[in-house]
Amino acid sequence: MYNLVNKNQVKPYREYCTKVLTSLRDSLNEKYDIKTEFYLVGSGANNLVTQDGNGPFDLDYNLRILSMSKKYWNDLKLLKNIVRNTLNEIVGDTFFSDGQDSRSVITSNLFLKNDRTKKNFSFDIAIIAKMDNGNLCRLIHNKQLGQFTWNEIPSTRDLNIKVKKLKEYGCWGEVRETYKNKKNMYLQRRDYNHSSFVVYVETVNDVYNKYRLH
Repeated sequence: MYNLVNKNQVKPYREYCTKVLTSLRDSLNEKYDIKTEFYLVGSGANNLVTQDGNGPFDLDYNLRILSMSKKYWNDLKLLKNIVRNTLNEIVGDTFFSDGQDSRSVITSNLFLKNDRTKKNFSFDIAIIAKMDNGNLCRLIHNKQLGQFTWNEIPSTRDLNIKVKKLKEYGCWGEVRETYKNKKNMYLQRRDYNHSSFVVYVETVNDVYNKYRLH
C-alpha cells in the first residue's frame, strides 16, 4: 500500500543527489566540454513522493544537454557511456551501485548498510536535449535493436499551468491525496502500465477539471 513520504524524509536524499549531479555536471564540462544543467522532475519536484510500505522510494532527474561537440551528437552510445561512467566515478566507494543503463534513464541504487541485497533508495537520470525544431527529446537505448535515438517528450506546458493554478487555489492537498489513492488503485488492480508520471498527469487533470479552473 502506497503512502506519501514526508518531505523531511526526502530532503537528505535530495541534498545528496544535488551534490552528485553538481559534480557530474562539472566533470562533464571540464573533461569532455559537455555543458549540461540538471533539475528534479515528476513526483519529487511536487512533494508527491510515494513509498510502498517500507519499500524504497526514488527521485527522477533530467540532465539537459546545453552544448557539446558534434562527435557526441553523432555517437549517442558514446554520450550515454560517458555520462554513466562519470557518474560511477562520483558514486564509487559508497553504498550506491554503479549506474544501470536502462532504456530511458541511468539508475543508481542505494543499498542498506551491510546488506547490498536490500535497496533503500534510487535516483534516475534521463538525458535530454532540445532539437533544432525547439522540441525536447529524451535519449533512448533500444536494447533489442542495439540503437540509441532521441525520442520527443510530450509537451507538459499546459500541465504546468494547471499545477500552478491548483497550488494558487489551495487544492494541492487534494492533489496529493488523489495521487496516493490512484497509485493504490492501480497497485490493487496489478496494473503496471500506469507509470508514476502517467498517474500524476491523470491526478492533476482530474482535480483541475473538478473545480473547473479554466
